[in-house]
This record gives sequence, C-alpha cells and structure tokens, in this order.
Amino acid sequence: MGLHARSPGAAAYMGGGTDLMAALKAGAYVEDVIHLGSVPDWTSIVESEEAISIGPGVTHQVFADSRPVRAVYPTLCDAWSKVANNRIRIKGTVAGNLMARNQSYDFPMVAIAIGAQLEFLESELALRRVTADRSAELPQRALLTRITLPRARCLAVAVQLQWKPIAAFALSFRREHVGIVGCLAVRCGFDAVAFSRIRLEHCLFDDLRRETSVDITERLCASLPSPSSDWRASAEYRRHLLKVLVRREIERIRVAGPNHEG
Repeated sequence: MGLHARSPGAAAYMGGGTDLMAALKAGAYVEDVIHLGSVPDWTSIVESEEAISIGPGVTHQVFADSRPVRAVYPTLCDAWSKVANNRIRIKGTVAGNLMARNQSYDFPMVAIAIGAQLEFLESELALRRVTADRSAELPQRALLTRITLPRARCLAVAVQLQWKPIAAFALSFRREHVGIVGCLAVRCGFDAVAFSRIRLEHCLFDDLRRETSVDITERLCASLPSPSSDWRASAEYRRHLLKVLVRREIERIRVAGPNHEG
C-alpha cells in the first residue's frame, strides 16, 4: 500500500498478472507495477472449525483442487476447475478475480452467495473486513489480503456457469441463527451482481414439512431487479431461464442431501 501511495503516476498491483497484461495490451498506461508475492501467507489455505481462509495468491486451480475447500464446497470446486482456460487457471488468482471489479467475472457472485468475508488493507495501512456484498464500498487502491469462506453452517452450494452469457448464478443454503437461509446471486443481465436472501419456513431436506422447489425459486427470484435485454436474450427469457435453472439446482441439492459439514 505504501508503494502504491508513493507512486508518482499510475500504479498497479500484480498477482497472477492476467488482468494487468490484458489492460496493458488494451492500451492502459502504468508507471509502477507492485508485485504482491511478498504479502504474508500469500498462497495459504488455512481451515478452522468455522471457516476456510484463502490467501490472495491462491490460483484458481489450487483453489479448485484444495481438499479443505472441496470438503465443504464440492460443486463450487467442480465448477471452478472448468473456469477459463488452463493458462489462466494456473496463473490467475481468486483474489484477483475480485480485485479486478470486472462484472463479467464469476467469483464476486460466488462470494456473495456463500457469505464470504473479505479482508482489505486500506491506504492508511488499516485492515478492514466486509462481507462480499459490500466490496464495492472500498476504494480502488484497497488491497485484498484474505478471503474467508464460512464452513460450519454450509448446507449446500450450487454454481451454474454453463449458460453464460445469458445466465450465471450461485446459490447457497446455510444454517443461521434465524433458521435456514437461502441466497441467490446472479451476474449475467445486470450491471452489478444482483442477489436475494430468504429464510425458509422449514428445513430444506425435511421430507414431511418443506416448501416445494418451485416455491423456493419464486421467493428467491421475486426480489431481484429486472434483468436487461440485449442481442443475446430478452429480459423475459432471462427471468424464465433463471427460474428453471434455479429450480433444477434445488431439486439436485435435495437429492444429494446436505454437505456433511452442515
């Protein structure tokens, strides 16, 4: 942060370097490049009873292959093992996916859906922690130093990326103090990640007393803003497709059962 602040001109952080190289090829001017390899616990993945802590240098491939992450988020790891291409997966970082503030990237919606906490270092060298849905509040120069994924209360997660760029979303169900909470975060068709949270009246996996998959889907989608229409799909089609895909994921989750960590 100190180096960034003292730069006489345009400065950029560099982790995996994929976004920086793309920006330079597109004509961006950078006077100073600050490599982040010396950041403490750069590539660490640390698990505790309550959470999994991800260092800022953890690449997409290391994240997808991580045993602690896979134990809690197996479907997320399956989806993430297919993100982008091999070159990006082995060089690009999960933290960089968030720091780029590129709405076409997928991890911001995943982080919101699973309730991730983000730790930032601000220009005054003060640490600040925010939930992923509030990351837009942070200044451009803030440096992401850690991503914390909740572990103990996770019941199920689904990540749908196969229908990009028409639809892409992350869905989670977690046990909170108010009961079972469902969260849906949607990327495609919105200027920023759109998300909704609902409290389920009954346990998601209770065969005797539970809401139907259709009911849960309708409640999750009801408070989302209207998506945009473009040459790829109309707003009406995006809404319809989203409901179909979310319902299918809920039905799949019910068949698979809760994560053992939940």
